Amino acid sequence: MRCGSDGVRPVLRLSLRLVGAIGGGYACTALAVTTGAALLAGAGMVRSEAVVLMAMLGFPLYLVLLVWGFAVRRVRTLWLVLGALAGALALAGLAAG
Repeated sequence: MRCGSDGVRPVLRLSLRLVGAIGGGYACTALAVTTGAALLAGAGMVRSEAVVLMAMLGFPLYLVLLVWGFAVRRVRTLWLVLGALAGALALAGLAAG
């Protein structure tokens, strides 16, 4: 099997894209839902309503991340953006309490 221009085999590139788009998108969505619910509850919204609202918003967010994960040109970009997003959401979640 021949390597691509970046020296990575196509099967490995596809595997990294699948794991990044599906797993990384899910992780970022979960962090966004928990962080958003904590921020909304901290802003005065009833906690149960904040959780339901953010859970409902998590579905289109995951869909956007999933589609973008397969549309982005480079796998490296996918992993860097999802990693930065996950880091930022984790820090915001810690700050939200």
